[in-house]
Amino acid sequence: MRDLNRAGEMAPFSIVVNLIHDNLIRQGVLLAVDSLAKRGLGTPPVPFAFLQFGSGGRFEQAIISDQDNGLVYDLPDHLNEQEIEAVHGYFQLLAAAVVSGLEEAGYPPCQGNVTCLSPRWRGSVAQWVDQLDRWISHPVWENARYLLLASDVRVLYGESAIFTPVLDRFRQLLAGNTFLLDRLVSNTLHYRVPLGLFGRVLPEVTGRFRGAVNIKYGIYLPIVNCVRHFALAHGIFASSTLERLGQLAEKGVWSKSFCDEVAAHFRLIQGLRLIAFLHWEDGLYTSNSYIKLNKLSPDSAVSMREAMKLAIRLQKMTAKLPSSFKG
Repeated sequence: MRDLNRAGEMAPFSIVVNLIHDNLIRQGVLLAVDSLAKRGLGTPPVPFAFLQFGSGGRFEQAIISDQDNGLVYDLPDHLNEQEIEAVHGYFQLLAAAVVSGLEEAGYPPCQGNVTCLSPRWRGSVAQWVDQLDRWISHPVWENARYLLLASDVRVLYGESAIFTPVLDRFRQLLAGNTFLLDRLVSNTLHYRVPLGLFGRVLPEVTGRFRGAVNIKYGIYLPIVNCVRHFALAHGIFASSTLERLGQLAEKGVWSKSFCDEVAAHFRLIQGLRLIAFLHWEDGLYTSNSYIKLNKLSPDSAVSMREAMKLAIRLQKMTAKLPSSFKG
């Protein structure tokens, strides 16, 4: 097993991995458009954009990844009701073709139903804006989850400008909204870091992942979520974690040295995520998140433990943010 420091050095490889994912998924969209045309179902009737959420939106996918995507399209004002229904119908068919094709290519649909096949993640610009308004006006747990997912958005294919009004509305509604930020905290702190008293790493104790640690939910997402929360609270709408850290440093929200420390741990965990699949022979998406502790050297285990301590520190900082945030 490589030393964890070597895993950190693999972080640049993450760029290559994500570029490959981007290319494959773009090709999936193109093939879906082509398949509808060949079936006599037409071509895109209006401009549209294909959206990536989750790790894909953050440009942080691991070797094995699932689908977190959406569709947005522009409806001209001159269309009548029948024409509008035809546009909606076309993109419903396109969404089904995209999700099915990507699944065949090895990208299972998100278990949380975050795909363009769901009407929640597919619609016109006006529908997206109205939906944001509803989520923000009623930020219960599930709506808060949707808002956080939407904040990680990236246009992967199509015309980026189509989604701009949605992003502008999101920024407008979030700016200085301390009540909403407070409601987002419980979602942000949802995942527990598996580190016990005296710094003891707590692996799974039963099941096929016994003796392993879920680095996605136990380290990676706690760091990602806290960085995102601080970014949103200070008007930063970059989608990737490293971009957010860079802007947090530029704005003086966190010191450059602290941002560099967080970035170093983040890159290290990204490296681990890239090699996690090597610990398992089943090729399953769920296995992609686990690292076997018995394959880590003592130095590697110490490095991972330090990343966990940082994640806990970030969670404590985030828990205090709503009461101290001044806009």
